[in-house]
Amino acid sequence: MPQTTLWFIHDEKQTFEKLTNSLSSKQYFVQSDSYPDFEIKCILQTQNMTISDQNIVFNVYQYSFSGPRNSNVRMKGTLIVFKLNGQIGLIVDKAGYPNALSFLRELCSYTEKDKKTVVCEEYDDPIKDGKLFLWMISKIYHKESKIDYEVEDEEKTIELNSLDGVKGHTRTGLNNVSTQGSDVINMLTTLAFLLESERLTEVGLNISFENHQNIQLEINTHSKLISLDIKPDDYMGAFKQNDICMKDGKIDLTILRAMILLVVHLSLIPTLYSLYKSDSAGTNVKSELISDITDDITERIEALKEKK
Repeated sequence: MPQTTLWFIHDEKQTFEKLTNSLSSKQYFVQSDSYPDFEIKCILQTQNMTISDQNIVFNVYQYSFSGPRNSNVRMKGTLIVFKLNGQIGLIVDKAGYPNALSFLRELCSYTEKDKKTVVCEEYDDPIKDGKLFLWMISKIYHKESKIDYEVEDEEKTIELNSLDGVKGHTRTGLNNVSTQGSDVINMLTTLAFLLESERLTEVGLNISFENHQNIQLEINTHSKLISLDIKPDDYMGAFKQNDICMKDGKIDLTILRAMILLVVHLSLIPTLYSLYKSDSAGTNVKSELISDITDDITERIEALKEKK
Protein backbone atom coordinates (compact mmCIF):
# COMPACT_ATOMS: atom_id res chain seq x y z
CA MET A 1 0.00 0.00 0.00
CA PRO A 2 1.26 3.55 -0.70
CA GLN A 3 2.17 5.94 2.08
CA THR A 4 -0.51 8.41 3.21
CA THR A 5 -0.30 12.06 4.24
CA LEU A 6 -2.58 14.29 6.31
CA TRP A 7 -3.87 17.67 5.07
CA PHE A 8 -6.37 20.32 6.16
CA ILE A 9 -8.41 22.86 4.20
CA HIS A 10 -8.12 26.44 5.38
CA ASP A 11 -11.14 27.94 3.68
CA GLU A 12 -13.97 29.40 5.72
CA LYS A 13 -16.38 28.95 2.81
CA GLN A 14 -15.65 25.24 2.46
CA THR A 15 -17.75 22.70 4.33
CA PHE A 16 -17.74 18.92 4.53
CA GLU A 17 -21.07 18.80 2.69
CA LYS A 18 -19.96 21.15 -0.10
CA LEU A 19 -16.72 19.25 -0.68
CA THR A 20 -18.32 15.81 -0.73
CA ASN A 21 -21.08 17.06 -3.00
CA SER A 22 -18.55 18.48 -5.45
CA LEU A 23 -16.78 15.11 -5.53
CA SER A 24 -20.03 13.24 -6.16
CA SER A 25 -20.98 15.66 -8.97
CA LYS A 26 -17.50 15.36 -10.54
CA GLN A 27 -16.53 18.99 -10.05
CA TYR A 28 -12.78 18.49 -10.05
CA PHE A 29 -9.74 18.94 -12.30
CA VAL A 30 -11.65 21.55 -14.27
CA GLN A 31 -8.43 23.26 -15.41
CA SER A 32 -6.06 20.31 -15.53
CA ASP A 33 -5.33 17.21 -17.57
CA SER A 34 -2.74 15.87 -15.11
CA TYR A 35 -4.99 12.96 -14.20
CA PRO A 36 -6.58 11.70 -17.44
CA ASP A 37 -9.81 9.73 -17.26
CA PHE A 38 -10.03 10.46 -13.54
CA GLU A 39 -12.73 8.55 -11.68
CA ILE A 40 -13.67 8.60 -8.01
CA LYS A 41 -16.16 6.47 -6.13
CA CYS A 42 -17.47 6.89 -2.59
CA ILE A 43 -17.35 3.49 -0.88
CA LEU A 44 -18.33 4.72 2.59
CA GLN A 45 -20.50 7.78 3.10
CA THR A 46 -21.14 10.09 6.08
CA GLN A 47 -19.99 7.77 8.84
CA ASN A 48 -19.44 8.82 12.45
CA MET A 49 -16.65 7.61 14.70
CA THR A 50 -15.20 8.68 18.04
CA ILE A 51 -11.45 9.29 18.12
CA SER A 52 -9.84 10.42 21.39
CA ASP A 53 -13.27 11.35 22.76
CA GLN A 54 -14.00 13.54 19.74
CA ASN A 55 -16.62 12.84 17.09
CA ILE A 56 -15.47 12.64 13.50
CA VAL A 57 -17.57 12.45 10.33
CA PHE A 58 -15.90 10.94 7.29
CA ASN A 59 -16.26 9.57 3.77
CA VAL A 60 -13.95 7.03 2.12
CA TYR A 61 -13.27 7.17 -1.62
CA GLN A 62 -11.39 5.09 -4.13
CA TYR A 63 -10.00 6.94 -7.13
CA SER A 64 -8.17 5.97 -10.33
CA PHE A 65 -6.81 7.57 -13.48
CA SER A 66 -5.00 6.47 -16.62
CA GLY A 67 -1.34 5.65 -16.34
CA PRO A 68 1.45 6.53 -18.79
CA ARG A 69 0.67 6.69 -22.49
CA ASN A 70 0.44 3.45 -24.42
CA SER A 71 -0.32 1.47 -21.26
CA ASN A 72 -3.52 -0.02 -19.95
CA VAL A 73 -2.53 0.60 -16.33
CA ARG A 74 -4.91 2.45 -14.02
CA MET A 75 -3.27 4.33 -11.16
CA LYS A 76 -5.33 3.79 -8.01
CA GLY A 77 -5.56 5.25 -4.52
CA THR A 78 -7.70 5.98 -1.49
CA LEU A 79 -8.94 9.34 -0.24
CA ILE A 80 -10.52 10.03 3.16
CA VAL A 81 -12.45 13.27 3.68
CA PHE A 82 -13.32 14.06 7.29
CA LYS A 83 -14.65 16.76 9.58
CA LEU A 84 -13.19 17.13 13.07
CA ASN A 85 -14.02 20.05 15.37
CA GLY A 86 -15.45 21.95 12.42
CA GLN A 87 -12.24 21.56 10.39
CA ILE A 88 -12.15 19.75 7.05
CA GLY A 89 -9.29 17.30 6.62
CA LEU A 90 -7.98 14.91 3.99
CA ILE A 91 -5.89 11.75 4.13
CA VAL A 92 -4.59 10.67 0.74
CA ASP A 93 -2.43 7.91 -0.74
CA LYS A 94 0.27 10.34 -1.85
CA ALA A 95 3.50 10.88 0.09
CA GLY A 96 5.49 13.57 -1.72
CA TYR A 97 4.69 17.15 -0.71
CA PRO A 98 4.43 18.77 -4.19
CA ASN A 99 2.65 15.76 -5.69
CA ALA A 100 0.06 15.47 -2.91
CA LEU A 101 -0.47 19.23 -2.73
CA SER A 102 -1.12 19.66 -6.45
CA PHE A 103 -3.41 16.61 -6.51
CA LEU A 104 -5.55 17.76 -3.58
CA ARG A 105 -5.60 21.37 -4.69
CA GLU A 106 -6.96 20.44 -8.13
CA LEU A 107 -9.30 17.78 -6.71
CA CYS A 108 -10.87 20.42 -4.44
CA SER A 109 -11.13 22.89 -7.36
CA TYR A 110 -8.51 25.30 -6.05
CA THR A 111 -5.84 26.90 -8.21
CA GLU A 112 -2.23 27.84 -7.57
CA LYS A 113 -3.48 31.31 -6.67
CA ASP A 114 -5.33 29.80 -3.69
CA LYS A 115 -2.14 29.45 -1.67
CA LYS A 116 -2.24 28.11 1.88
CA THR A 117 -5.75 26.77 1.30
CA VAL A 118 -4.75 23.10 1.28
CA VAL A 119 -2.15 22.76 4.04
CA CYS A 120 -0.26 19.70 5.28
CA GLU A 121 -0.36 18.84 8.98
CA GLU A 122 2.34 20.73 10.85
CA TYR A 123 4.71 18.52 12.87
CA ASP A 124 7.29 19.67 15.39
CA ASP A 125 10.98 19.04 14.69
CA PRO A 126 11.36 15.92 16.91
CA ILE A 127 8.87 14.14 14.67
CA LYS A 128 10.39 15.32 11.39
CA ASP A 129 14.05 14.87 12.40
CA GLY A 130 13.65 11.38 13.88
CA LYS A 131 14.08 12.13 17.60
CA LEU A 132 10.67 10.60 18.26
CA PHE A 133 11.90 7.43 16.54
CA LEU A 134 14.98 7.33 18.78
CA TRP A 135 12.79 7.67 21.84
CA MET A 136 10.63 4.73 20.73
CA ILE A 137 13.74 2.63 20.03
CA SER A 138 15.07 3.50 23.49
CA LYS A 139 11.79 2.53 25.14
CA ILE A 140 11.80 -0.86 23.44
CA TYR A 141 15.49 -1.46 24.14
CA HIS A 142 15.12 -0.67 27.84
CA LYS A 143 12.00 -2.84 28.11
CA GLU A 144 9.93 0.22 29.02
CA SER A 145 7.64 -0.18 26.04
CA LYS A 146 4.42 -0.28 28.07
CA ILE A 147 3.56 3.34 28.83
CA ASP A 148 0.69 4.37 31.11
CA TYR A 149 -0.80 7.83 30.80
CA GLU A 150 -3.88 9.82 31.77
CA VAL A 151 -6.45 11.60 29.63
CA GLU A 152 -8.94 13.64 31.63
CA ASP A 153 -8.44 11.43 34.72
CA GLU A 154 -8.86 8.25 32.65
CA GLU A 155 -6.02 5.73 32.80
CA LYS A 156 -4.80 4.57 29.40
CA THR A 157 -1.92 2.47 28.08
CA ILE A 158 0.09 2.40 24.89
CA GLU A 159 2.55 -0.41 24.20
CA LEU A 160 5.37 -0.54 21.67
CA ASN A 161 5.25 -4.28 21.04
CA SER A 162 8.15 -4.68 18.64
CA LEU A 163 10.52 -2.77 16.40
CA ASP A 164 10.64 -4.16 12.86
CA GLY A 165 13.11 -1.85 11.17
CA VAL A 166 14.83 1.53 11.16
CA LYS A 167 16.34 3.50 8.30
CA GLY A 168 18.20 6.78 8.20
CA HIS A 169 20.68 9.06 6.49
CA THR A 170 24.24 8.07 7.38
CA ARG A 171 27.76 9.01 6.44
CA THR A 172 28.47 5.46 5.31
CA GLY A 173 26.63 2.78 3.40
CA LEU A 174 25.05 1.43 6.59
CA ASN A 175 21.53 2.76 6.45
CA ASN A 176 19.19 0.04 7.60
CA VAL A 177 18.53 -1.94 10.76
CA SER A 178 15.98 -4.74 11.01
CA THR A 179 14.81 -6.87 13.90
CA GLN A 180 12.80 -10.04 14.10
CA GLY A 181 10.24 -11.23 16.63
CA SER A 182 10.54 -10.08 20.22
CA ASP A 183 14.35 -9.73 20.16
CA VAL A 184 14.45 -5.96 20.09
CA ILE A 185 17.79 -5.04 18.57
CA ASN A 186 20.98 -6.63 17.33
CA MET A 187 23.25 -4.59 19.58
CA LEU A 188 26.37 -4.30 17.46
CA THR A 189 24.52 -3.48 14.25
CA THR A 190 22.30 -0.95 15.98
CA LEU A 191 25.19 0.71 17.80
CA ALA A 192 27.09 1.13 14.53
CA PHE A 193 23.95 2.51 12.90
CA LEU A 194 23.29 5.01 15.69
CA LEU A 195 26.90 6.19 15.69
CA GLU A 196 26.79 6.84 11.97
CA SER A 197 23.25 8.11 11.56
CA GLU A 198 22.66 11.79 10.98
CA ARG A 199 18.87 11.56 10.94
CA LEU A 200 16.40 8.70 11.24
CA THR A 201 13.96 8.69 8.34
CA GLU A 202 11.84 5.56 8.76
CA VAL A 203 10.65 3.26 11.49
CA GLY A 204 8.45 0.19 11.40
CA LEU A 205 6.84 -1.04 14.58
CA ASN A 206 3.94 -2.89 16.10
CA ILE A 207 1.81 -0.91 18.57
CA SER A 208 -1.10 -1.57 20.94
CA PHE A 209 -3.23 1.55 21.43
CA GLU A 210 -6.50 1.85 23.33
CA ASN A 211 -8.82 -0.89 22.00
CA HIS A 212 -6.51 -1.71 19.10
CA GLN A 213 -4.29 -4.63 20.15
CA ASN A 214 -2.13 -4.83 17.05
CA ILE A 215 -1.37 -1.98 14.63
CA GLN A 216 1.50 -2.66 12.23
CA LEU A 217 2.78 0.80 11.38
CA GLU A 218 5.44 2.34 9.15
CA ILE A 219 6.31 6.03 9.50
CA ASN A 220 8.54 8.02 7.13
CA THR A 221 9.83 11.55 7.72
CA HIS A 222 10.20 14.19 5.05
CA SER A 223 11.31 17.83 5.13
CA LYS A 224 7.79 19.26 5.35
CA LEU A 225 5.58 16.39 6.47
CA ILE A 226 5.47 12.75 7.50
CA SER A 227 3.90 9.88 5.63
CA LEU A 228 2.71 6.61 7.05
CA ASP A 229 0.89 3.41 6.31
CA ILE A 230 -0.51 0.43 8.17
CA LYS A 231 -1.11 -3.23 7.32
CA PRO A 232 -4.84 -3.95 7.66
CA ASP A 233 -4.24 -7.70 7.23
CA ASP A 234 -2.20 -7.76 10.46
CA TYR A 235 -4.61 -5.59 12.45
CA MET A 236 -6.24 -6.93 15.60
CA GLY A 237 -8.74 -4.82 17.52
CA ALA A 238 -12.20 -3.36 17.86
CA PHE A 239 -12.63 -2.42 14.20
CA LYS A 240 -12.77 -6.09 13.18
CA GLN A 241 -16.09 -6.30 15.04
CA ASN A 242 -17.34 -3.00 13.61
CA ASP A 243 -20.25 -3.33 11.17
CA ILE A 244 -18.91 -0.39 9.15
CA CYS A 245 -15.99 -2.55 7.98
CA MET A 246 -18.20 -5.42 6.85
CA LYS A 247 -19.37 -5.95 3.27
CA ASP A 248 -21.17 -9.11 2.14
CA GLY A 249 -20.27 -10.82 5.40
CA LYS A 250 -16.52 -10.10 5.04
CA ILE A 251 -14.16 -7.42 6.28
CA ASP A 252 -13.52 -4.80 3.61
CA LEU A 253 -9.77 -4.15 3.96
CA THR A 254 -9.95 -0.76 2.21
CA ILE A 255 -12.49 0.54 4.72
CA LEU A 256 -10.66 -1.10 7.64
CA ARG A 257 -7.42 0.53 6.52
CA ALA A 258 -9.13 3.93 6.24
CA MET A 259 -10.52 3.74 9.77
CA ILE A 260 -7.16 2.70 11.22
CA LEU A 261 -5.43 5.52 9.33
CA LEU A 262 -7.81 8.05 10.88
CA VAL A 263 -6.91 6.76 14.35
CA VAL A 264 -3.17 6.72 13.64
CA HIS A 265 -2.98 10.16 11.99
CA LEU A 266 -5.34 11.99 14.35
CA SER A 267 -4.75 10.26 17.69
CA LEU A 268 -1.84 7.82 17.84
CA ILE A 269 0.89 10.11 16.43
CA PRO A 270 -0.17 13.09 18.62
CA THR A 271 -0.28 10.78 21.67
CA LEU A 272 3.21 9.39 20.99
CA TYR A 273 4.58 12.90 20.58
CA SER A 274 2.93 14.10 23.79
CA LEU A 275 4.44 11.16 25.70
CA TYR A 276 7.84 11.83 24.12
CA LYS A 277 7.76 15.47 25.23
CA SER A 278 6.78 14.67 28.81
CA ASP A 279 9.34 11.85 29.12
CA SER A 280 12.41 13.23 27.37
CA ALA A 281 12.50 16.92 28.37
CA GLY A 282 16.11 18.05 28.75
CA THR A 283 17.61 14.68 27.79
CA ASN A 284 19.73 13.57 24.84
CA VAL A 285 17.98 10.32 23.93
CA LYS A 286 20.50 9.34 21.26
CA SER A 287 23.56 9.88 23.45
CA GLU A 288 22.03 7.98 26.37
CA LEU A 289 20.94 5.09 24.14
CA ILE A 290 24.41 4.78 22.59
CA SER A 291 25.97 4.82 26.07
CA ASP A 292 23.60 2.13 27.38
CA ILE A 293 24.12 -0.15 24.39
CA THR A 294 27.90 0.29 24.68
CA ASP A 295 27.79 -0.65 28.39
CA ASP A 296 25.66 -3.72 27.63
CA ILE A 297 28.04 -4.87 24.91
CA THR A 298 31.05 -4.39 27.23
CA GLU A 299 29.40 -6.39 30.01
CA ARG A 300 28.58 -9.25 27.63
CA ILE A 301 32.13 -9.33 26.24
CA GLU A 302 33.55 -9.43 29.77
CA ALA A 303 31.16 -12.23 30.68
CA LEU A 304 32.30 -14.24 27.65
CA LYS A 305 35.96 -13.72 28.62
CA GLU A 306 35.32 -15.04 32.12
CA LYS A 307 33.82 -18.24 30.71
CA LYS A 308 37.04 -19.10 28.85
